[in-house]
Parts: sequence; structure tokens; C-alpha cells
Amino acid sequence: MIDSNILERDAGGKPLHTFHDPALEEAEPDAAGPAPPASPGAIRIALPPWLHRSVGPEAPVLRSLQPSDADEAAHHRSPAGVTPDQRHRARLRGTLVHRLLQSLPEVPRDRRRDAALSYLARNANDWDKAEHDALAAQVVAVLDDARFAAVFAEGSRAEVAIAGRLTTRRGDPLPVSGQIDRLVVTPHGVLVVDYKTSPAPANLADVPPAYIRQLALYRAVLAGLYPELPVKAALLWTEAPEMMEISASTLDAALEAIISV
Repeated sequence: MIDSNILERDAGGKPLHTFHDPALEEAEPDAAGPAPPASPGAIRIALPPWLHRSVGPEAPVLRSLQPSDADEAAHHRSPAGVTPDQRHRARLRGTLVHRLLQSLPEVPRDRRRDAALSYLARNANDWDKAEHDALAAQVVAVLDDARFAAVFAEGSRAEVAIAGRLTTRRGDPLPVSGQIDRLVVTPHGVLVVDYKTSPAPANLADVPPAYIRQLALYRAVLAGLYPELPVKAALLWTEAPEMMEISASTLDAALEAIISV
């Protein structure tokens, strides 16, 4: 006679016994059977349609176009024969000039030279006194130059963060973000000024295209913010010093080349 409780044997061949409890079997629901009836008073909730739809592909992340990226790339391409130390000093010089032109306009004129020397002593301590004196004198001369009075007049702003969105000719969004060295907004117009510490070129044709593109993007974003005002853009070369306003036609052409790609 076969014991119905013997279902299988272990590895040694001994029978394994299982025992059924009728009470437990009756209490256990049939997994294949119908679902139990809803409790009295239960409310059936309709699920939203989107819950049944497949998740679509994620939208691509738009990389913000930063005008200063091209400017930095152009600035860091050194002429042949320039040593790493010379390149480092040139970059440091540019940083120092930008920082001084940012802060000194807020300092009384008779204290600007001393403030500049104090800053250089802390931030260019491997330079000698003659270098400190020369750079301080150069920056103060830029601020005292009557040709640039409007650039540093009361109400002008330094290191202005800017962000906006342009549209390409294909209709694609083109995010733009950056930082303007000096921004002047008056009831008559807007002026964007970007400092350059390299020697000024002889004419506009010799200006690196990256510098023009940078100003074109800034101008385009600001034109959307100030639609009722003309927006002009200029490069201020601190070595000469000289300010070069870029014509509207040149900026328009540079912008067209960017949004037509």
C-alpha cells in the first residue's frame, strides 16, 4: 500500500512525510479563483489615463551657450614661443585687471591708486613693486579717461550675470548665459562693454571672431529684455587704452551665423 502522505524522498532515499490540515486549506484563498467581493460601501476609483501609457523618451538636455567659452578659448591660445610661466602671468594679469575695473569705480578717485596697490599686494605677491605700480597706474588711467566716463558713470553695473533664450532658424531653442563686464542702461539706450587685456588690433577686421560672437549674443539677449531701447556693444582694450564700438551690422552678421547652424 502506498502512503499518500509520502510525496518525495530525501537524498538518502528515506521517505519525506507531509501532512495536510483541512482547516488551513479551506482558509487559504484559491490564487486562480475570482477576487473576493468588495467590502460594502467601498468606492471604485478610476485611475488616470496617463498611468496606463508607456513612458516616452526623456527630452534632451539643452546645453546653455556661454559666450565667454569662445572668448576663453581664444584668450588661452598663446602665440608660438610663449612659455607656460608667461601664459600664466598673462592670465593672472587679465584677472587682476577685471577685478580692479569691477571694484575701483566705487572707490573715491583720490583713494583708487592705494586701493589698487593694496589689492595687488595680496593677490600678486610674487610680482615686484614696479609691476604693481605699473598695473595700478594703468587701471586708474582707464577710469580717469574722459572717453570712458559713461562706462563707469554712476548707475553702471559690473559683472552682470545674464541668461536668456534665443531661437535658431530651425526653431530650436538656444539657451544663452554669461557675465557682462560692464553694463550701462540709460533712458536712451543700453551699452555692453567687454574688457580685453590683450593689445588692441589696428582695425575691426583684426578682432578675433570669438570676441564679436560674444558681444553679438549678449546684445541679442539684452534686446529681448529692453525691446524699446537700442543696444550697443563695445570692446574696451585696457593696454592702449581704447574703446572699439562694434557696428550693428557686424553684430547682426555674427548672430546670424550662430543661429543658422
